[in-house]
Amino acid sequence: MKNLLVTGATGLVGSHLIAELLRRNRSVDPAERCEITAVAHSETSWNRLEWLLRHEKLDREPYRKSVAALEYIDDCRQTLADCRPDTIFHCAAQVAVGSAHNGEQLVSRNVEITHNLATAALEMPSDTPRPLFVHVSSIAALGHAPGPSGRIDERAIMENLAGASPYARSKFLSENEVWRAATHGLPVVIVNPAVIVGLQAPETGFWLNGLFRAARKGANRFWLDGETAFVAATDVARAMVLLAENPESWGKRYILSAENLSFRRFLGAVAQAVGRSEPTLRVPRWLLKTSVPLFPSMGAVIAPHTPVDGSAILSAVPFRYTELSELWPQIALATEKI
Repeated sequence: MKNLLVTGATGLVGSHLIAELLRRNRSVDPAERCEITAVAHSETSWNRLEWLLRHEKLDREPYRKSVAALEYIDDCRQTLADCRPDTIFHCAAQVAVGSAHNGEQLVSRNVEITHNLATAALEMPSDTPRPLFVHVSSIAALGHAPGPSGRIDERAIMENLAGASPYARSKFLSENEVWRAATHGLPVVIVNPAVIVGLQAPETGFWLNGLFRAARKGANRFWLDGETAFVAATDVARAMVLLAENPESWGKRYILSAENLSFRRFLGAVAQAVGRSEPTLRVPRWLLKTSVPLFPSMGAVIAPHTPVDGSAILSAVPFRYTELSELWPQIALATEKI
């Protein structure tokens, strides 16, 4: 039986990954099922994961809960010693930021967690194979400069770290920790999702829930220039599992992007999903941080006109993206009573 460890299990990606793994367990012979350990930072956050599992009718499927402060390396060591994972799905990351000081805390915390977890994985006993380390990064770690294709693809690089947001810097520097561990023999895969959209518990304060709530009240009357790429949380989870199962994908990064949308089209799709008219007021881009209820994970990747290419994964594993037009009504229905 394989042992799988999921950090950040109550967050957007982590909770959908737990759901994907439980769904797969349910569909196979009991002897082939995996032992799944979900790691959260605190006991109070489990209701987020439980909400999604109830929604997906997976709440009766077994998994193990673990609470750990991964910013402390001893907690990482103990967690891995208890689980002895074959695969680590590293989804844990802080995304919210307030003041500039808190932004620097976000950078140091995210990098420290990744460093500690990768180091603990390298330190695991030599009598067992080193676990595969599947790391969730972001297209924010690639910056806005296109690769040779003229699009942001796997060859794109961060040109100016000094001008990047705290969230983008944290993802870039965390990736460096993963690649460092890879040079010491840890098998790794990195995924760089676009802006991730999907279901999350109402009490999380998730920006997309707030956006749908505002649209229902007719408050989304604005739009701004620029575009960004989107991907469903379910697709990110499924891609991570498929890449983990394919050794030929190890040692590589994969951008996960289903569709590039202008900000106006995106807001229009949200408004249409809740039966409201599309936004008509244009606002300057510099008002983004104060006018749009977005987390830095979205604000950091809104580019003026550079499209994102998420096609590489399609030739690596049997995978297709969810049509975003199918997703908006599902989220609207699930958030109707928020």
